[in-house]
Amino acid sequence: MKCQHFLALIGGMLLISAAWAQPEPILKTKMGRGELSVNVYGDFGYVVGPQKTHTYYDFITKDTVTDFGRRDYTSYPLYANSFGLAYGYVQVQYELANKFRARVALHAGHIVDALYTEEMQSMKMIREASLSYYFTPRLFAEIGIFPSYYGAEIVLNKENLHATRAYIADFTPDYEAGIRVHYKATDRLTLRALVLNGWQEIKDLNGRKAFGLGMSYLNEKKFSLDWHTYLGNEAPLGNNTPGMYRFYSNLYAKFWFGPKWIFFPVLDFVVQEKPANVSGLDMVVAPAFSLRYAITDKIGAAIRYEYILNRSDIVPELRTGSPNGWESHSGTATLEYAPIPELTFRLEGRYGVNKDAVFRNALNQPVREDYYGIGTIAFHF
Repeated sequence: MKCQHFLALIGGMLLISAAWAQPEPILKTKMGRGELSVNVYGDFGYVVGPQKTHTYYDFITKDTVTDFGRRDYTSYPLYANSFGLAYGYVQVQYELANKFRARVALHAGHIVDALYTEEMQSMKMIREASLSYYFTPRLFAEIGIFPSYYGAEIVLNKENLHATRAYIADFTPDYEAGIRVHYKATDRLTLRALVLNGWQEIKDLNGRKAFGLGMSYLNEKKFSLDWHTYLGNEAPLGNNTPGMYRFYSNLYAKFWFGPKWIFFPVLDFVVQEKPANVSGLDMVVAPAFSLRYAITDKIGAAIRYEYILNRSDIVPELRTGSPNGWESHSGTATLEYAPIPELTFRLEGRYGVNKDAVFRNALNQPVREDYYGIGTIAFHF
């Protein structure tokens, strides 16, 4: 399938991407004509699981290692039976309202270790380094490195409904580099266009730029709808063929049923050309949903179900090499307590089963089941 066929496939389609709201900064002060602010985030937890000591090839270090508790096919929890920092960052921002914004943020944690493996060492610490310019209060452009609009669950787990993310979330781009243009059409509707280095790439890996379109709609505490699309050439560097075009769509919505219930359905869909000289398409389908109930204004409970069909093994983070690729069902149950909006405690359990034996147990034997329990504390100021 040629590039123009993919363009026809997405013609007229828009990416709906609602960014999470920045919390009240831990520090805010006037400086010159603008305002300087500082935000901090931390997510720390303890995980209980079957994994013990084993030897394996580590995609992070690109070497064979022996260590304790390492889990497969996830960015967090990356290790079982230990304490771990999921993610933390410090962000500094300077803004002239509706004129100009500069933002720099540095981060660390197991999610960074797992997701930034292809980046240069100096880039791995950067969560964001961006400049934004407002042409009008409704139209602005930003350029640099920034968290992605793609995906229903972001790396800031506190802002999600669960303490950990779905399996497919580590495949969707969590960061990107390029230029993004935003147009606020109405108070509830925002349109976006993106030109990027590639699929979760700070450093352009093959010299072929990727494109996205987007829009977000939010009716506060009633209904929101997000639809993300991406078109990029995933051919390896030095491959002079027309390429391996990837079309990605992520559709998700949030429904508020009164003050207590939230329903959160998600659908990820990927179509990708097969490698050069091989005809046909590979596909990934990953539906999921979460349901949350507010027991009180500070205590809530949530469940999540997810299914992934990835028989072609085109998702690098879920590549198994097994006969059926990746085909799994998974369920998650979460109990949370938020004494103040900026602080959240969570207890969570998760169980998943794959069609093939791709996980490891305490004896380092292949098994079909994956499970763990986790307790976390997360803050965001």
